[in-house]
Amino acid sequence: MPIFGNHDEYNGKRRIHIATYKDRIQRILQICSLLVSIGTIACIFCYHGLYITPEVKNLIRLLIHGSLFFYVAKYFTLLFYSLHRGDFLKHSWVEFIIILILIIQFISINVFHVDIVNATNFENLYLIFIQFYFLIIVLIELAKMSSSLGNYHLSPPILMVVSFLFLITMGTILLMMPRMTTSGISFIDALFTATSASCITGLSVMSTSACFTFKGQVVILVLIQLGGMSILSFATFFSTFLSRSLIGLRYQYMIRDMMSSDRLSDSVSLLRSIVLTTFIIEAAGVALMFTYWKSTGFFLSDKQNLFFSIFYTVSAFNNGGFVLIDDSLLNLGSQGSYFPQVVIMGLVFLGGIGFVTIRDFFSYRYIRERNKYHWKTLMPQTKIVLYVTFFIIGVGSILFFLLEYNGVLKDINGFGNKVFTSVFQITTCRTSGFNVLDINAMRLSTIFLILLAIFIGGSPSSTGGGIKTTTLFIVVKSVIATIQGKKNIEFERKSISPLLVEKATTIMMMTVSFIVFSCFLLTVVQPDVELLPAMFETASAFTTCGLSTGECANWNWMAKLILIINMYCGRIGTLTMAFALTRHKKESPHQYPDLYIMLG
Repeated sequence: MPIFGNHDEYNGKRRIHIATYKDRIQRILQICSLLVSIGTIACIFCYHGLYITPEVKNLIRLLIHGSLFFYVAKYFTLLFYSLHRGDFLKHSWVEFIIILILIIQFISINVFHVDIVNATNFENLYLIFIQFYFLIIVLIELAKMSSSLGNYHLSPPILMVVSFLFLITMGTILLMMPRMTTSGISFIDALFTATSASCITGLSVMSTSACFTFKGQVVILVLIQLGGMSILSFATFFSTFLSRSLIGLRYQYMIRDMMSSDRLSDSVSLLRSIVLTTFIIEAAGVALMFTYWKSTGFFLSDKQNLFFSIFYTVSAFNNGGFVLIDDSLLNLGSQGSYFPQVVIMGLVFLGGIGFVTIRDFFSYRYIRERNKYHWKTLMPQTKIVLYVTFFIIGVGSILFFLLEYNGVLKDINGFGNKVFTSVFQITTCRTSGFNVLDINAMRLSTIFLILLAIFIGGSPSSTGGGIKTTTLFIVVKSVIATIQGKKNIEFERKSISPLLVEKATTIMMMTVSFIVFSCFLLTVVQPDVELLPAMFETASAFTTCGLSTGECANWNWMAKLILIINMYCGRIGTLTMAFALTRHKKESPHQYPDLYIMLG
């Protein structure tokens, strides 16, 4: 009996101790975790970005190991101060597995003198192995911290603005480090490149292959990936992946508004599907590209082949437009083979139609429901996206072929090859900026055709820019209804609300106004620029297309800054930017008499 009595007494004291100090301990650990994360990430940046001495390298190694020990101690401290340890382990199983691997690795090296990764030298795989562990832990910590954003009443537009500013700032700092470039880089060029990669534009003022080292190219690759998925979606995925209870009800409502989802449950599942779909499609793209290049012997080593496969797949699916070979994309394969271009075109198409469309069209659950219930069809938005996308690609390819048959297509042998090149150019120029032909050699009418395709861009929830295919559809339907004297705008026996029409018209007018005003400013700060290149580069930047005439590399810093602002605002979206920067006023309860004004 005394034994059980002592045990109950101990449990009672432990619960009182936990209830008294739990919140204080958690706050202290959260602050320490933030400081340790910032410090260790700075150390990793210095190791990869700066030329440092062996003594500093050893110091960085000790700091990284110390930070890992801190996270291990923090985990077990939180476990001790948890009243329900079973639930704590259930919700933190990812961290438990990572920490378990770290402990096994430490014991194997220091007790049994066996190195699991077979790399004890600081310069090789072991430090990368440890850094990888650390970055995963930091991502989990940042994801948990992001769950508290809902407590600050930040609107989704503000969160989008801040998240991309943070990503661009970090990218600029990294690209300015000495080991990221072959011969240095100016601040404005680093900011331009970081913005172009984060906003998945693809405009370049420096050659990615010649001016950036391997580490610099990896930084650009990561910026494209995070910018394509949106760093906010990436952080939220980790939060919801660990446990939905971590993000809170208020934050789930914020996610719903950010993703324009109808139901609360759909918002969380959509974010998860975005990340999972991205990795599945990109993994398939990497496998196809790697297998093809391996069979043709295009690269001398498998490492180079793998990196090129990853880079081009990520750049294509996220509509980034960055390339590692400055020549035409037609040179990516053996003579007469268009397999790499087919893969890239497919990735660009999937990235441009949007994650909602991909989920509705390809999801096994939705396909099964449509087969089971014949009255169930594709969502109206999916149909609109596919109709408009195929119409633009089809009509645009035909017009491009006819306009350039004796122009830039003249040197391409064979009727089929010319058709394929036309389809590829129109498909990719809408959102990604990949090009296989010289823009400067095209006819003026063809350039205007490309500008129109760029202006429309991709679809909602996609990695493409522009006004979006659904916006064009609603505006065109509104114009047709006005001409026919119809009061209601209809599609498939459903009415399109006036609010959507107003929003679509606003997006189109704000986009046109922003591009025209930016083009005007560009001609002011760069007096020697011609109108067509100024209009083309401005439209390409704002619509995050990235197709370029090549002249922006020679412009002054003010002209580059205008393009940077265009890329940033175009990625965020005109309406999102307006909502984030303006304070909404409550609508007056009374209504004034109607005002009649003559139009036309």
